[in-house]
Amino acid sequence: MARRGELASARGNARRGLFGHPGFKAAVALLSLLCAAPSGCGGGGGSGGGNFTPTVGTAPATPPNPAISPNLTEGDVNTVILQAVNEANARGKPATIAVVDRVGNVLSLTQMAGAPGAATITSMRNVTSGLEGIPLPTPLAAITKALTGAYLSSNGNAFTTRTASQIVQEHFDPGVAGTPAGPLFGVQFSQLACSDFNTMASATPGGVNAGPHRSPAGFSADSGGIPLYKNGILVGGIGVISRPTYSLDLNIFNVDIDDDEVIAIAGQTGYAPPAQIVASNIAVNGLTLRYTDASSANLAAPVSASGTFTPLPVTGYFAGPAAGHTAIAGLTYGSTDGASGVVPDGTFGPVLYPGTTTQAYVFTDGNGKVLYAPTAGLAPTDGTAITASEAQAIMTSALNVAFSARAGIRVPTNSFVQVTVTVVDLDGNVVAQARTPDAPIFGADVSRQKARSAVFFSRPDAAAKISAIPGQSSSPAGTFADYITRTQAQVEPTAFSDGLAWSEVAIGDIARPYFPDGIDGTPPGALSLPFANWSVFSTGLQVDLVAADILAGTTGAPAPAAGCANIGGKGLVALSGGKSPLADGLQIFSGGTPIYRGNTLVGAIGISGDGIQQDSMVAYLGVQNGPGTVQNAPAALRIDQLAPQGLHLRFVNCPAAPFLNSTVQNPC
Repeated sequence: MARRGELASARGNARRGLFGHPGFKAAVALLSLLCAAPSGCGGGGGSGGGNFTPTVGTAPATPPNPAISPNLTEGDVNTVILQAVNEANARGKPATIAVVDRVGNVLSLTQMAGAPGAATITSMRNVTSGLEGIPLPTPLAAITKALTGAYLSSNGNAFTTRTASQIVQEHFDPGVAGTPAGPLFGVQFSQLACSDFNTMASATPGGVNAGPHRSPAGFSADSGGIPLYKNGILVGGIGVISRPTYSLDLNIFNVDIDDDEVIAIAGQTGYAPPAQIVASNIAVNGLTLRYTDASSANLAAPVSASGTFTPLPVTGYFAGPAAGHTAIAGLTYGSTDGASGVVPDGTFGPVLYPGTTTQAYVFTDGNGKVLYAPTAGLAPTDGTAITASEAQAIMTSALNVAFSARAGIRVPTNSFVQVTVTVVDLDGNVVAQARTPDAPIFGADVSRQKARSAVFFSRPDAAAKISAIPGQSSSPAGTFADYITRTQAQVEPTAFSDGLAWSEVAIGDIARPYFPDGIDGTPPGALSLPFANWSVFSTGLQVDLVAADILAGTTGAPAPAAGCANIGGKGLVALSGGKSPLADGLQIFSGGTPIYRGNTLVGAIGISGDGIQQDSMVAYLGVQNGPGTVQNAPAALRIDQLAPQGLHLRFVNCPAAPFLNSTVQNPC
């Protein structure tokens, strides 16, 4: 306790110095404005209000009805690609074009004569670390863009790669100095090919299989990826690349009439989302999101689906269509045959979560087997591991919080939260995973990343495990151990080795290129890089752990047995279950908290899909309102007890006006 007293004295002095800094005062003023918005900063990291329980009511459900939910037919796919090809010809911009279904099956891909064969990854900021400067084959870039458009969207929101660019940069909005990082900062390194969750493409020409499928390069922030809808229902995405660079939009205050985006809009003609759900009708913290800069008014020629194209197989991602065909029909999301990999709970076998107020959806292998049903944890091995009944109760609780909570990024605004929930044990083994009916697909993988990240960094051996990784990193000293050294200098001398409870909010706090987040000119968070060396393609420890995996994935190689971050056996060593503790990769934005039995760390919960504060709240309250035999971290162990540089790290971050049927304002 003496050490805590010394830290308190030191941080008191630091607080006085920081709070008097003009930059800090300006940031607080701006944050006050942002947090006044309905989806603003909410409850913060304090423990006040933690005894509130939401009134769980039955909110109107918005699932796609499997009886009417459409799919992309072979004819649809041919139409989309030909419309894009003809616009590319009219613009004189030969392109590579991909179409995917909602769960990520590549349904066709073509590369026009004269199209670039590779695109150099660049943030246009002269950064040389991480993935910067690497040539990405354009077929993989097109697939990545198409997946991003499909995976970020749902039947309540239509987002694009331009939307993604807006929400993953060092400021939100990008280019506005003194503002915090984008709300999905770091999400670009999800859906990775090394993940132990995302599926590999069918190896049979003309074949499709259960998703969600992996992405060759995570998520894309490069314009040209947009979703596809039929009868107002999300069915997939199109991705286009005609340039020899793969980048992002650093300036959102101009209007870019971008060839890739215009070609994608031509392809989307007849398959556009309902106007009310496009990103430009959705606001986060009072800031309207971007959908596209271009529109159909920018087309160079009338839309036409005439002509022919030649499909191009891509190793590991698209085996090609069946003989005599140019495309494949997509799967129907949520259909009761289970082929898509997502079905209503109870479709196969008993209902796993009978206590939910609205029917949950679960994952399958595409052949009638439910995946990630509640099961007992493998670790700890001393009898304190999460039991199957506890996993079921935590999952049911979290889903009910979601069903009672007000969505953050959906239309209509009084819809319930749509998320995926994952519960893991101490070693990151999944003990339960399920979702609400219309949660965006990206949240499935991200919820696992968040749960695993929260439990890993709360382990007392996390520092040792990171420090033991050999080889080069992008950190200032060029080693993985440097991330730990800098964390212990920035946060406390025993960080990641003393068993304090780290949430995803807190991990994110020290994973930004400025610390505190949004105060330009300050040194970076310890898990990040100095801004001169940082970019969305080089985020620090997050990228260093998976860079080799991403490069391997671009060859079409299957996922390694241990998943991500194992670095060929030289990275994070596989634990019980044979997986790396970060088998999907590290995630660094809000929505995951560790789980304890008394003072013993036993696992974590991760939430992703519908607003970062909503994710954080569902995680925290899902455990709080769960079985009672396991709990959120005791207050004395929570990382928000510490205030590096006088600024308390956050543990949970909840929205204002969070519930549909309750007036509770500060539930966390």
